Amino acid sequence: MIDRRTFAACCLLAVPAAACLAQSYTSDQYFDNRWYVTPFGTYINADSNRHADNGWGGGIAIGKPISPAWNIELRTQYEELDGKSSGPLSGDKWKIWSASLDAQWFFLGRQGFRVWQSNSVQPYLVGGIGAINDKVNGPFLNESKTGFMANVGAGVVWPFSNWGRLVGDIRYRYDDNNRNGVFFDQGHAKDWLFTVGLQIPFGPPPVVAQAAAPSPPPAMPPPPPPPPPPVRKFELSSSGTFFFDKAELTPTGRSRVDGLVEELKTSNARPSSIVVVGYTDPLGSAEHNQRLSVARANAVRDEMVRVGVPPNVIQTEGRGATNFKVTEADCKAQGKARNRTALIACLEPNRRVEITVTGQQVQ
Repeated sequence: MIDRRTFAACCLLAVPAAACLAQSYTSDQYFDNRWYVTPFGTYINADSNRHADNGWGGGIAIGKPISPAWNIELRTQYEELDGKSSGPLSGDKWKIWSASLDAQWFFLGRQGFRVWQSNSVQPYLVGGIGAINDKVNGPFLNESKTGFMANVGAGVVWPFSNWGRLVGDIRYRYDDNNRNGVFFDQGHAKDWLFTVGLQIPFGPPPVVAQAAAPSPPPAMPPPPPPPPPPVRKFELSSSGTFFFDKAELTPTGRSRVDGLVEELKTSNARPSSIVVVGYTDPLGSAEHNQRLSVARANAVRDEMVRVGVPPNVIQTEGRGATNFKVTEADCKAQGKARNRTALIACLEPNRRVEITVTGQQVQ
């Protein structure tokens, strides 16, 4: 799917639509950003305050697109108007010079009305400020004044080729000279200007960047080997293994740990990893339960090392009051939470140490 920016560059560069689909542009290439010069001619509809006939003029503009939507132009113009034969300046002639700095806004961007065609007409709004010199020469008046001027209007650009574009606009010009006793003190002059010009860009059009071939995806590393399957899983209930809220193994607890180690030996297991995880019930603070679960896991590890398990294959972890087997709500629903003693007994399955042994089972 080609985006609007790519179409815009194709329109301004006169690239056929089919070629657009195979080309891409960097961020400053989807509009023609070359400097340009525009010689132009103008028909002036003179304000009645001038007491002058309508007439012709012309000039030149130098500009540059500064973004996909904006142009900046420096514009100068000269015009001559004859005084109305029936007015007070009959036989006199207006000679008018002006210069302005204008900004053009392409409110549709450079795409214009038809983004799929390379010669799309591009409308714009224009405004500017500058200076104007009004000079009247003739048998009745010889006077000259320079003052402020401004103009606003609208126009279109037609980029018919890489080297040229037709430009036409209509402007309303405000001339501040005709006041304070100058030129009969008739107030500000407000003229309408109708302009047609040929815009000629300098230099070659922006370079079209060819779309780069997609890079092949990086080679995927081989998947890691699957972890060795568990050989055995054990669960030590805290009942009889630890006293309540304590982390020291009872004699029964040591006997249970020694028994599971002996079971591994007689089953010809060769453990590569033994993970010992301690859990508590939800009674007490989270910090206390976390410490207690770690301490109980460590106590089981120490007993396993004492009876011959290599310490480097044992990892311990405490998960505190998590992964409940019985919740306090369950106990209440079963009527086993009438007092604290009953609740402690009901939550006993949560207080446990789980041991997972992975490695090889020798046949």
